[in-house]
Amino acid sequence: MAFDYPVNLDLGGRTCVLAGSGPLAVERLEGLLASRAEVLLVTPAASDELRGAAAAHDVALHERALVETDLDGAFLAILTREDDHDVAALYAAAEERGVLFAALDDVPHCMFGAMSQLRRGDLRVTISSAGRAPALAKRLRLRLEDELEAELGELVEVVDEAKRRHGPRQVTFDVWAGRWACALHDLDGLLGLLADGRREDALERIAAVLDDR
Repeated sequence: MAFDYPVNLDLGGRTCVLAGSGPLAVERLEGLLASRAEVLLVTPAASDELRGAAAAHDVALHERALVETDLDGAFLAILTREDDHDVAALYAAAEERGVLFAALDDVPHCMFGAMSQLRRGDLRVTISSAGRAPALAKRLRLRLEDELEAELGELVEVVDEAKRRHGPRQVTFDVWAGRWACALHDLDGLLGLLADGRREDALERIAAVLDDR
């Protein structure tokens, strides 16, 4: 099985079920909360680390085994397999309810694969091995952590502001795409301006290219 169609889901306000007790559950909990999901956290044997993470984020911890009815009304469910569950039965229950389901390291019982993700503000860089080598995807993400500038997140905001200042596109798409390619050609220069605190200069540099008549 290959997870060949990458997507970014909007989990804001959606119920996401998380079943797990240890470090994997903590990692998934942090990721779901960062995406503004409403998390239903279930485990019969929570670790101290998970208890602490749940308390820090004011997430209720249901100390029991996951049951099929926990999937009612859920958008997504993740089993870290740190607890003992009938994964096949829960997968079937998720299918019946139209719930996206993933059991870690159990590809036949996964409808999706969570990609290793690097965040710079609203910028997301995701890496996937189609479920075959998640440890490699994570290692590559750690490499990129050291290589991608922190200012990239701010550059997303600057690009968005330049786009909004310009207003609706009034040229053909090909011309518009060409202007954006020119505006962002000197990426290092733009990032350097932001690193020096010269946000307005970076914005004006982009805007000047977009406004070219």
